[in-house]
Amino acid sequence: MSSYEPLTDNELIDAIQQGDISAFEELYDRYANKVLKRCYFICLHAETARDLLQEVWIKVFLHLHTFRKQSAFSSWLYRLTTNHCLNYIKTKTHLELSTEDTVFQEASKEDSTAGVDVHLLLQKLSVEDRTILAMKFMGEYTYEEIAVICKIGVSATKMRISRLIVKLREEIRS
Repeated sequence: MSSYEPLTDNELIDAIQQGDISAFEELYDRYANKVLKRCYFICLHAETARDLLQEVWIKVFLHLHTFRKQSAFSSWLYRLTTNHCLNYIKTKTHLELSTEDTVFQEASKEDSTAGVDVHLLLQKLSVEDRTILAMKFMGEYTYEEIAVICKIGVSATKMRISRLIVKLREEIRS
């Protein structure tokens, strides 16, 4: 009696490179929600986050051959997602933020801090600060990886994250 073992990311990538489209669909299903959350966390606009999600997966499809399997696929994907979202924000001259974003409101209903307007708290942070928090708490990057990406020291990274957490706590209390 053999139980079904899901394919690893690298096995799915190998299958995709051999032309197996269903393997790409499985990879998409595995990571789409996490990518959407990352996009939303950076841009704070539900419709834009959904558009960015689709653009990211198009990039994944077109550039999957550049993934070298020296690190986890998820790290490569989250880095690609973060860079794509930041590039979007940089080129976007005027970003309208909606107060009726359902993606984030649905997520916050499950949270014990649902009385806190997390969307408003995140809007108060710079895009760079939101991105650093997303890397640490959503992308599971190490302090060392964040330091390299942000081109700052590891101790500066730790201090910055610590200060952002304190800042958010103070905002919640006020």
